[in-house]
Amino acid sequence: MISEFEDIKKQHEQSYKKALVEIVKNNTDVLVDEDIKILLKTPPLDSMDLIKAKMLDLAKKNKLILDTNELSKILNCYRKEILKCSAEIKKIRLGCLIKKIEQYDLKKSNDTIKINKKDFIDINKQIKKVVKNQLDIAYQTNIEKKVNKVFTGNIDKIIIDNYLIDLSKYLNGKYQKQLMESFDIKVLVKDTTLINSVKEQAERYLFTLHNSRLLNDIK
Repeated sequence: MISEFEDIKKQHEQSYKKALVEIVKNNTDVLVDEDIKILLKTPPLDSMDLIKAKMLDLAKKNKLILDTNELSKILNCYRKEILKCSAEIKKIRLGCLIKKIEQYDLKKSNDTIKINKKDFIDINKQIKKVVKNQLDIAYQTNIEKKVNKVFTGNIDKIIIDNYLIDLSKYLNGKYQKQLMESFDIKVLVKDTTLINSVKEQAERYLFTLHNSRLLNDIK
């Protein structure tokens, strides 16, 4: 009887862990595929495109004329390059959280798996580093190297260099700061949602463990 009880209890624990893994996957998918991508992809309205507006404003300041079609192409490539970090963000977040769940030893009868705020400190530090690194790569490969395509006519290299200096200051300064602040908020909301979802699953696990007729009859 004891052996049968332990087997069923073990199955219940595995089902519990499996449910938690699914919650983590769904939470991470929404965070990356919806929340983060909304921040990084092209805004729905042209007037909301801060980068495009800044590039046009800097062109006006330097008395330059830009080809808006080429500008849109470059910005599309820039954003697609940034979005390449999505897979790495998922890999980091899922890898750390699922490992914690799967390695958790439910020794006592009232033990449950907990995910706390502190569990996200290193995870979020890693994924922010990935995003910032991808922003640098996207700028270098899709703006810095291709910016000549957006100018009409023969432009002095010094003027282009000055234009890039101003643009780099904006993208690596104010724009990146605002982007990462929005990123932090999106991540915090999903982290909090996940913490609460894990707590709810723990309550269901304990209720079934202590109230299941099958488990209690075998005892």
